[in-house]
Amino acid sequence: MQQTTVASTVVQQTPSQQLISQRAQRNPARRVGLPTGQQIGTGTGLSVTLDYLSSLRHDSNLRLTDPSLGSTTWWENTLALGILKQTSDSRLALDLSGLYRIANEPIIGTESSFADPSARLSYQRSRQNSQLDLLLDYREQDLAFNRSLTDTNLDGRIDAADVIGTIGDQVNSLGNLNWQTGLNDPIGFQFIYSYSERTYTNTIDPNLFDNKSSNYTAITTLRVSPVFQANLRLGYTDFSAEDNVRTDEQTTVVTVGGTYNVSPVTTVSANIGYSQVDDTQRTTNTNTVTEDFVWDFAWNKTLPDGSADFQIDQTFGVNGSRINATAGRSFQRASGVLSFNVGLSRGPFDEVTPIGQLDYSYQLANSRIGATVQRRVGTSTQSIETRETLVFLTYDYFINPVSGLSFSVDYIDQEDEGTGQPNPRQRGTFSASYTRAVTKDWAVNVGYQYEMDDQNGFKATSNSVFLTLGRRFSLKP
Repeated sequence: MQQTTVASTVVQQTPSQQLISQRAQRNPARRVGLPTGQQIGTGTGLSVTLDYLSSLRHDSNLRLTDPSLGSTTWWENTLALGILKQTSDSRLALDLSGLYRIANEPIIGTESSFADPSARLSYQRSRQNSQLDLLLDYREQDLAFNRSLTDTNLDGRIDAADVIGTIGDQVNSLGNLNWQTGLNDPIGFQFIYSYSERTYTNTIDPNLFDNKSSNYTAITTLRVSPVFQANLRLGYTDFSAEDNVRTDEQTTVVTVGGTYNVSPVTTVSANIGYSQVDDTQRTTNTNTVTEDFVWDFAWNKTLPDGSADFQIDQTFGVNGSRINATAGRSFQRASGVLSFNVGLSRGPFDEVTPIGQLDYSYQLANSRIGATVQRRVGTSTQSIETRETLVFLTYDYFINPVSGLSFSVDYIDQEDEGTGQPNPRQRGTFSASYTRAVTKDWAVNVGYQYEMDDQNGFKATSNSVFLTLGRRFSLKP
């Protein structure tokens, strides 16, 4: 769906209040209608910030066991360094963070450690005839203490670990490169490379296994006329997993197609091609090569208050072909954004599943409502056709320039398709918090969180309370 933006009319927060609410801003529902690629820092040039967060938390069932093993209390102190360099045509950002945790858990007792280091480097450059985007990201997290549902990938591969992971340490590595040239020439070229890796340590769950993926895409665009452009796309994906069968999977996709501007407000595009999947299971030393046609068609029309679109495509994966069809509409108002698409998906086992997405935001003078609801189906990291439903709901109320209330509901539901057991699994959280700037430099956040977990009928819940104190130091300028 086309992303539109709404100007914010809420009161401006102090830098330390922004720091306190920074984690909350990861929620997809709070990003609906906001500009993408927002600049961080003051003005242009170089800016450097140092963030400090001290958080005390008590949880009745930290590891979501049934029955609970007992309550856990822990204290975390986090330091984060942010460096931002901006020029007229480029942006370079570096973020580093880590924390020191002291925790008292049942059975384990009191332990302390340095944990959850992360590093993120991003660079964007936009020239008259070319663009470059680069991202490198590394993050470690203890799944018992840090398993937010807002980390679920809304656009990439479905992963059961987003629901079941509660014990162990997870390491995520990510790299993206997107380079375009010839933006204004008769012939243009684009190269996209993405790398993702997820590894685990200190876990006893066999469903949490190491996996990695490399994806290469090359696109050549031929601008035949002002209203028509043709394209040739070549894609290659190399995926491997240390699951029970030790999967190695290579997917090659070649398509050719074009985009035609029917009118100044209406476009249609169509592509057709071929996909081959080479699947090897190293445990049994078996290899299977399958192939099929792939295609897609899309129609989009810009309207005075938004846009309308229709899309249909056939994709091909390790389990076979899947056809998706959706129709959507977006509306923009002075006070909010509403966009949705609904449709059906028919998978390799002839199961028909409703799919779609709803994004909504409504802005008042001192409050904001946000919602993101997504229903999708596809091949998971476990190589299983999986249905997934995601719900993110938020409400933020700014009491005055120094204080505010925040509420959120996050929910994820997964279920396997096919001839095997559906293996249903759900997790959900509800949180409520109050934030206040206690001085010019310091802000405090106090709140409550409820969490539920249901794995194939085995249910567990937890209740936690927290108190966080934070400050953002502006070192430069």
